Amino acid sequence: MTSMRVAPRPFPFLRAAREETRPGNRNARARGFALVAVLWIVAALTVLVAGLLTLSRGEIQETQVRLDSGQAAALGDAAIQLAVLDWASADTPQDRLRRAHYTFENMDIEVEIIPSTGLIDLNNASESLLHALFVHAAGLEPAHATQLAQRVIDWRDTDDAPLPQGAEADAYLAAGVNWRPRNTPFLVPEDLLQVLGVDFDLFARIENLITVWGGRNGVNPMAAPMSVLIVLCQGDTSEAARIATARDAGETGIDTTTLEQTHLMAGNMGNIFHILASAPMDAGRRAVRGRWVLLQADGDGTPWQTIRAEAVRFAVPAPETF
Repeated sequence: MTSMRVAPRPFPFLRAAREETRPGNRNARARGFALVAVLWIVAALTVLVAGLLTLSRGEIQETQVRLDSGQAAALGDAAIQLAVLDWASADTPQDRLRRAHYTFENMDIEVEIIPSTGLIDLNNASESLLHALFVHAAGLEPAHATQLAQRVIDWRDTDDAPLPQGAEADAYLAAGVNWRPRNTPFLVPEDLLQVLGVDFDLFARIENLITVWGGRNGVNPMAAPMSVLIVLCQGDTSEAARIATARDAGETGIDTTTLEQTHLMAGNMGNIFHILASAPMDAGRRAVRGRWVLLQADGDGTPWQTIRAEAVRFAVPAPETF
């Protein structure tokens, strides 16, 4: 019986290799690589375009904010100048916080004139008044408020001996901060941020209630905004609203005996004012321009001087509380 020899089949991987080397397969593979490359390029361009669009929108928004700020500053400054002129040229002495309205370019600008005597002076306020400020305006616990009140006093006094819960240079050194108490008066309200334990959040809650130009250890309630009246009322918002409503209505002989009497200081309105001009913007916002003004002639004959101009800020007004 004759045996038959069968030729061995080639190994599968060799067959696959031969198939890959065929011209048609090489072209298909090249087309696949080209397609993948095109897809990667399209994806990269998409990301690049999206980034450019985001950058452009950001630049447009920034430009719009700058335009809004510039317009608000110009309108606010114009209204502030008129408000100061009206205050200074009034037939009768001004005896309380005032509000006025001025129209520019068909826009109603509301101006509030706050005598510095209606604010809490960081350089002169007593420990008890500072304590009330930190409790009823900043929302601190009484023990924490006492600590910060004493630290404020230690910052402004001329000695290096700390109050029982205060802080002088050694405490700042132990806390690892790079500054020390100045032991001189506060120069601007923002100096309060250098007092140990005062952060930006706390400062934001009280910055509209304080000054360094009041010149008195108490507050004139007829010059005080609502937020300060709440402090003087030891947190009683209804009583503060009663006084504010009566004062703004022009009433005389307003009963203020319910206020903490040790925190009060009667007398004239002084000659330094915080003036806020508020203009309506889009989406219910208001642009607020602030200036601190001294009603005193300077060397060039101007009847008043700007002590400080504040950057325009944008805010949504809080609902009325009275």
